[in-house]
Amino acid sequence: MLKVFTCNDHEGFWPVGVASVIVAADETEARDLLKVELRSHGLKSEQPFTLREIRTDRPRAFVLMDGNY
Repeated sequence: MLKVFTCNDHEGFWPVGVASVIVAADETEARDLLKVELRSHGLKSEQPFTLREIRTDRPRAFVLMDGNY
């Protein structure tokens, strides 16, 4: 079964919030997929970033970025 992960602290183009959603088998695969995708956008992927798993076993809402910077 695939899992859903979010990340809101990876490299970005401007000094504003970023947010990504990754669907992968596990956190290692999610991290690798995000690194590849960031590079394809011309962004660096060497800086550490945090992945948060979103459980899909029940209905929920998640706010990734609320604009309070």
